[in-house]
Amino acid sequence: MKISVSLPEDLVAYADEAARREGLSRSGLLADLLEAARIREQLERYLDRYGWDIVEDEEAWRAYQRRKMARDYGNDEW
Repeated sequence: MKISVSLPEDLVAYADEAARREGLSRSGLLADLLEAARIREQLERYLDRYGWDIVEDEEAWRAYQRRKMARDYGNDEW
């Protein structure tokens, strides 16, 4: 499916450079990035649900939770 997207010039230049390095078209690069974002979101949902059951490194788990809390609540005013 074709879509039209407006991006700042510096991001388009970066996308073109990154696509060239990876041997992809601009569309291929954006598709790969969106797929990676979808996988990351699915992984985070899984970890949020089952994390304590599967984690082997408790410190890594705590670091993940700290990053998630900072991202999710960093802009909240208390």
